[in-house]
Amino acid sequence: MLIDTPDPRYRPEEEPEKEPWRRRHPWMRVCLPIAASVACFGVAYLVPPFVTFVLTIVAMMLFFDGALALLPTEDGLWSNRQ
Repeated sequence: MLIDTPDPRYRPEEEPEKEPWRRRHPWMRVCLPIAASVACFGVAYLVPPFVTFVLTIVAMMLFFDGALALLPTEDGLWSNRQ
């Protein structure tokens, strides 16, 4: 009994893997969180006090997320593996 296996020479070529979004658009990794932070701070003045508190916390988290995205990841700060 023979097994019907396709010939590997006639397979379609595999598509190359796409780069991750953060590598294709590196500045969006910084700009989007900081823009969202500014929007949260702007809306925080228009809502009740508890929502203002929550929006301020979210805005600070987004700001630090965008600021920490500026740190080097390849050869700099995070490359001290032993």
